[in-house]
Amino acid sequence: MDVEEKLINNTGILQYENEIILQLYHEDGLLILARGLGLERIFCEIMKLYCAEHNLVFIMGCTDVEQTYFIEQLINDGIDPAPRIITADISIQDRKELYVQGGLFFATARILTVDLLTDRIPIDLITGLLVYRAHRITDSSSESFIVRLYRHKNKTGFIKGFSDSSLDFTRGYNQLECVMKNLFLRNVYLYPRFQVTIRSTFENCSPDVIELQVPLTLLMTDIQVSLMELINVCLQELRSSTTWIDNDLLTVDQAILNSFERLIHLQLQPIWNQVSLRTKQLLNDIKTLRLFVLYLTQYDCVTFYNAVQAVFINEKLYGSRGKNIHSSQGSTGSWLYLPAAERLLMASKCRVFGETTKKQVQQTKENEEPPKLEENPKLKLVSDVLQEIRENEDNKLLGPPVTLIVCAEDRACSQLKQYLLLGGRVMLERLLEQTLNASNTNETTKESETKKTMEKKGKKTRTTTDTKEEEEESNENSNVDNKPEIEGIEGGYVIEDDDGFTSPSTTILYPFSGNIDNHFVLGKILLKYRPRFVILYDASLTFVRQLEVFKATNPEHPLRIYFLLYGKSIEEQRYLLSVKKEKEAFENLVREKASMVIPEEREGRDEYNPLLSRDPTPANQQAYGVGAASTIDQSDTRRGGLFPMTTISNIRPKVIVDMREFRSELPSLIWKRGIDIEPVTLEVGDYILTPEICIERKSVSDLIGSLNNGRLYQQALQMTRFYKRPMLLIEFDQKQAFHLANKQRYNSSSEFSSHDITSKLALLTMHFPKLRILWCPSPHASAELFEDLKRDREEPDTKSAMLVTAESELLDNDERYNTIAQDLLIRMPGVTFKNYKLIMNNVENLRALSQLSENELTTIMGNSKQASLLYNFIHKQKGDLVLDIKTKATSNNIWKKRR
Repeated sequence: MDVEEKLINNTGILQYENEIILQLYHEDGLLILARGLGLERIFCEIMKLYCAEHNLVFIMGCTDVEQTYFIEQLINDGIDPAPRIITADISIQDRKELYVQGGLFFATARILTVDLLTDRIPIDLITGLLVYRAHRITDSSSESFIVRLYRHKNKTGFIKGFSDSSLDFTRGYNQLECVMKNLFLRNVYLYPRFQVTIRSTFENCSPDVIELQVPLTLLMTDIQVSLMELINVCLQELRSSTTWIDNDLLTVDQAILNSFERLIHLQLQPIWNQVSLRTKQLLNDIKTLRLFVLYLTQYDCVTFYNAVQAVFINEKLYGSRGKNIHSSQGSTGSWLYLPAAERLLMASKCRVFGETTKKQVQQTKENEEPPKLEENPKLKLVSDVLQEIRENEDNKLLGPPVTLIVCAEDRACSQLKQYLLLGGRVMLERLLEQTLNASNTNETTKESETKKTMEKKGKKTRTTTDTKEEEEESNENSNVDNKPEIEGIEGGYVIEDDDGFTSPSTTILYPFSGNIDNHFVLGKILLKYRPRFVILYDASLTFVRQLEVFKATNPEHPLRIYFLLYGKSIEEQRYLLSVKKEKEAFENLVREKASMVIPEEREGRDEYNPLLSRDPTPANQQAYGVGAASTIDQSDTRRGGLFPMTTISNIRPKVIVDMREFRSELPSLIWKRGIDIEPVTLEVGDYILTPEICIERKSVSDLIGSLNNGRLYQQALQMTRFYKRPMLLIEFDQKQAFHLANKQRYNSSSEFSSHDITSKLALLTMHFPKLRILWCPSPHASAELFEDLKRDREEPDTKSAMLVTAESELLDNDERYNTIAQDLLIRMPGVTFKNYKLIMNNVENLRALSQLSENELTTIMGNSKQASLLYNFIHKQKGDLVLDIKTKATSNNIWKKRR
């Protein structure tokens, strides 16, 4: 009742927010809210309810920006104590004291996992867990492991999940049920925009919305039609060239959505090594054309023409060679030779130069016709709207207006700022002048120098991204006075306008994309500046709803929204499709919720929940006593199939894991297979399975980096020095192809390259014959392999593993060896990993080695050729080496340390 009274007294909470908070407070569940409806506001209110010292609540899934935002909001609301952030900078003892004090804590998954495994956190005293961005929870994620550890020992605490990404719950098979299972939740609360309470809340106090549709120019329409025709051609060819992609995705409507490339990538990633070069080329072509669709409405005519021209220049310079060699790295395809591509180039050029040629423009005199330089209609519309705002009669009563202009990205904001300050014609003339100057410089460059530059760059093609970066640099070098950025907020621009005729105004420009946390910043701008006018230069479903929430919480504040759209354009179609997709996603979730069968023990509050079982044996085998921790007493058969289960051993197997490995999925999967995990800081290896087995785990990206910088060689050297069975685990992502791609196979030369990853691995195994390489297609396979390697073997000792460092003395065959003298011996000609121990066991030190004859070395080493190499190296270096060994030999040169 106290909670309900607090919510009723809080006038800043909307009706649907109050309903959601009460539901989540009284019963655990997963909240899925429509994007933009204030998930962060609801999360803040939930945090307030548990922000007391008698509670111990941990918050997972928040980014650094989100953590800062939530703490600031709670401090501003007078909440004490505010949530605290647990980082690696806080000592272990200080963390223990903070946990005992209680409160709300933000902690990284790695720190929280380690503290739970080592019992630094009193698990039985934890009040509950709050999981933000719950749609990211998977069976093997770190957050899922934390929830499992928590529920394994705490049966009474709460778990609450939050998400505003409904589309992510409809991708994959039973994604909603999987997330609920991993969070041990039985309830899911769905709140789409069309929900009754939400709809009535916004209908009562909706902002004044003015939708302004501006038509595309004739040339822009021609460009758009050409682009869609080219995309359709590429999609048709893609459908005929591959069967890996669902045909439902290969439509023009899907291709214009922002999520198209991610959905295609998810389907092709597991079999990427089997995808043909032609398919990869087509996907790259579609990506390029999609960028052009975006650039058409986002950027000015000069920037758009430069981007299109760059692709055609690449094809002219490299031709088929670029397509064959670099087809997957940004080159262009056969669409450039279609009539639609020619129309695309000509229309783009006409927007800049009109019907005249580029050469004629360069020779333009004062009495000749200037270039056309077609302005984007939406830029002119923004200027007209701002003028209307300045002339508004309400400004006399309400004061100077504050206008917020929201663009898709920062470059669009920068361009709009220049347009408002300079005017469209001046801005475009400056951009054209920079383009022509760069073109003149390129034309005066010798062809031979161009070829040398191409060779130095590895003959890589120039992409539209390169053009974009160059244009950004040119814009930064323009003579526009830099206007101040938004005070206290990173990014964006502020323009103060006072022409002396109309009322002064403040215009704020800010992008809504480019950063996942930008919607928090936009919320701050709304609260800080409280704009009366908002111009949506680019359509954003999330921000439109943020404006609805802002108006609903401030009903007395006048708010007018200008919604700018190109009529009958891809921009409008993309926005409408995003609304449709979200609605369909919620409808599917509602149907799935209605048909979902949830077991009673789902929440894991009893001891019989199969989700908390740590025995990987299938249930049917466990019933007959085949499990790892049970056996069948078959001495009494009168019980029929109900055999009594007896435990073989109460000792659980153990694996010592390096602290840094808890960023990966493997530790959670090892623990799930019934193997205890002991997190420590290891200098040698990542996993210690037995006193003899040490494993260094590498993902494919880590493997490539470690081979290139030589770190893997040092790691292999240390493992072979201190462990009898060193192993290198190469672990692939289960969502990617189980294939180590060879970049050299696309080269025209078949010559063996030392830079190739496979060749470096071969060299590594030649240097370290004891090193074994384990190839695993996924973390699940790695965990299963670890279990097999540990079976019937001695458990590792934690203290011994922690004492092994790079400076430790070698322990091998119960004898300690001097590692410095050993390293020197191994680097001598003729000495290999197969014969160096023969020398160390028969020769006392380096001085004794220098006094042996060649025949004696042959007898010891068992190979006359290798013995000759070593003898010549020692005795035929002008006497310097022998003299140095004889005069400087000390006890440090003795192979075996005296015990």
